[in-house]
Amino acid sequence: MTRTWLIVNEASGSFDADAIADIVTRFAEAGAPVDCIVRCPDEPLPTPARLQGEGVDILAIYAGDGTTNSALKEAAGWDGAVLILPGGTMNLLAHALHGDQACDDIIAKACEQRRTRKLNTVEIGSHVAYVGVIAGPTTSWAKVREDARHADVTDLVFSAIPAAITESLSGPQVAVQGIEGTYPAIFAAPRDQALALCGFTASSIGDVIAHAGAWLNRDFRDGPRVDLGETEQATLTSDAETIGLLIDGEPAECAPGDTLRLGRAPHNFVDTRAPDIP
Repeated sequence: MTRTWLIVNEASGSFDADAIADIVTRFAEAGAPVDCIVRCPDEPLPTPARLQGEGVDILAIYAGDGTTNSALKEAAGWDGAVLILPGGTMNLLAHALHGDQACDDIIAKACEQRRTRKLNTVEIGSHVAYVGVIAGPTTSWAKVREDARHADVTDLVFSAIPAAITESLSGPQVAVQGIEGTYPAIFAAPRDQALALCGFTASSIGDVIAHAGAWLNRDFRDGPRVDLGETEQATLTSDAETIGLLIDGEPAECAPGDTLRLGRAPHNFVDTRAPDIP
């Protein structure tokens, strides 16, 4: 019988115990009952040795992109099937693998087919992003999203949004070496053969408000932007001493001169979308 482990983030603002119970039921109905629920952040994320030792076939992750990133980093080197479920705010990695399907349909198809594929990543320093990296002052919008997630309206109105607007319009811009133009933020996403780059724009209050709407509507990629093409690596430049980063939505930092690179994830990701027909 298929052995399944499930990772959930009980500290997430979108955590729902009833939803977890339903997911467990769906796995049982699909013939892959959940043998262990790993409840982070209170319990350690499973390592390859632990997963291998317990004979796990499917590692399901029901969490946001940030928690998913941490779980994938910890499990790197295990060769079982990783099933990403949409359990967070943005769920961009789950969307890339399953489209807009609901958890019930994803689980049913995953257990029936268990078709897997490899994914490229974005690497910078020791950081690995499965969805993408944002670099620059507009990473301050992460605090806006976090306050909105936790319904901290006072801080949202009087602190987070004004600070994000100020930093977006007046913070040191970032650029990519060899590409003309500077931007409040650069976004790099992995594609099949290269990194897709775009520069977010924030030259007016209207642009900033559009960015705010994109963040609060759960997809920052809808903000005003300029396509910067594709490349296997991109060196970041800025007058700032450090450059703010969002690695799959989680904050980090790098230095001017650090390079974004196309990488390759070692995991076998379950993909439930209809296969391409030649």
